[in-house]
Amino acid sequence: MATTETLTTGRVVGTPVPRKEDRKLVTGNGQFIDNINLPGQTWLAVVRSPYAHARIGRVDLDRARELPGVVAAFSGAELAADWAGSLPCAWPVTEDIRMPPHFPLAFDKARHVGDGVAVVAAETRSIAKDAAELVEVEYEPLPAVADVAKALDADAPLVHDDLGTNECYVWKLDAGEVEQAFADAAVTVKRSYRQQRLIPAAIEPRGALAQELPGTGELTLWTSTQIPHIARLTLAGVVGVPEARLRVIAPDVGGGFGSKLDVYAEEALCLALARRLKRPVKWIEERSEGFTSTIHGRDVLQEIELAATAEGTITGVRVRLVSAMGAYLQLVTPGIPLLGAWVYGGCYAIPAYSFECTGVFTHTTPTDAYRGAGRPEATYAIERAVDALAVELGMDPVELRRRNFITEFPATIASGLVIDSGDYHGSLDRALEQLDLEATRAEQAERRARGDVKQLGIGLSTYVEMCGLAPSGILGAIRYVAGGWDAATIRCLPSGTVQVL
Repeated sequence: MATTETLTTGRVVGTPVPRKEDRKLVTGNGQFIDNINLPGQTWLAVVRSPYAHARIGRVDLDRARELPGVVAAFSGAELAADWAGSLPCAWPVTEDIRMPPHFPLAFDKARHVGDGVAVVAAETRSIAKDAAELVEVEYEPLPAVADVAKALDADAPLVHDDLGTNECYVWKLDAGEVEQAFADAAVTVKRSYRQQRLIPAAIEPRGALAQELPGTGELTLWTSTQIPHIARLTLAGVVGVPEARLRVIAPDVGGGFGSKLDVYAEEALCLALARRLKRPVKWIEERSEGFTSTIHGRDVLQEIELAATAEGTITGVRVRLVSAMGAYLQLVTPGIPLLGAWVYGGCYAIPAYSFECTGVFTHTTPTDAYRGAGRPEATYAIERAVDALAVELGMDPVELRRRNFITEFPATIASGLVIDSGDYHGSLDRALEQLDLEATRAEQAERRARGDVKQLGIGLSTYVEMCGLAPSGILGAIRYVAGGWDAATIRCLPSGTVQVL
């Protein structure tokens, strides 16, 4: 019964790995949330605030409930007792961070456009949508602040009155003799940049489908998510069920890039209504509501200063951020701008380093991880600042970068991280060779000389990206939520097969 098979092992890094999912997807056999339907299923629609800041008065659901095909309708106040806890924020970046509660439906105030205030369940998606439009909500519009630059002003409207401030936290990282570096510098440059707010738009909108197993109270949630394990742990706490009685399934997911790396109100609402109605409950995001209810990215003001010698050696970098949290803290909102906190020195051997980030609440959709999450913002700032320094010194930006590159590895950079290896000169040489810099600059000069309407720009950007950290306090909160670092189990079965978990 036993057979012997010879396994050939070889190089892993750099070896192409055939994709396993392509055939299923290109033949139309993918299984996305909107492909999944269950017997007796109802559809969910969320009534959302049209105001960035408003006090919620009477919520009249009568007309919605009378519409044929409507199964149930609830205001935020009527569902308040269903929540055993707040929607999660798993990364409290400082001990004194301000973390206001965030429930799946608002019942006192709406704090951003798109904030959910009521929910309708109906036999079809179109009926649910029609019924949601029949819900009448009395709003008392209040002053709002959407600009992160103004949110800390003394007269700025407060997002959460009980906090007494729109400041969420202040986080600092200082290393080296920063003040001395700037005092001794022959040249300094200081620039301010704005990282605009971004709206994710995955090909597949978000969606969720929840079902309660009659008799046992066990729940299953199908959701378009990047983090089914974290969703299971945290949503169990939100709806008040033991984790062992909640199963979360992530089917095929049509894009996310961070926007589905979160735990959302609609997932909790589907679970809560499945328990109340004893029927499956499904929600599929419409694109317009996704623009206000799915997390946003960025919305950061950056101030960066460089200190340098007359010869162009950079001796210090000082960075100050004001980062919009939005109206609430989603899963890792506070930590996103800090993912770049260690790399505002870029690829350069800068001995003095100072970073400070102030997180700020605004009457806007919450921000969170999206497309690089803090690291691209850091690269943008340091590279723009290096170009500004090159202009100030009258130096070729290529030469300025070469003069300051890290050359000896492993390198402990000023912010405290260790870069184990690299060849920044070699990478730049290869890029310039492919660009044919001299020829491109000659063409650039020719176009300018003849006043060509099509001008040619040349930009340089070098970067080092912190992709992740091994066990450390920095990601301690995420490690806790995820249930620890990964482990593997290998079982040799009587059939002769090996099972790897």
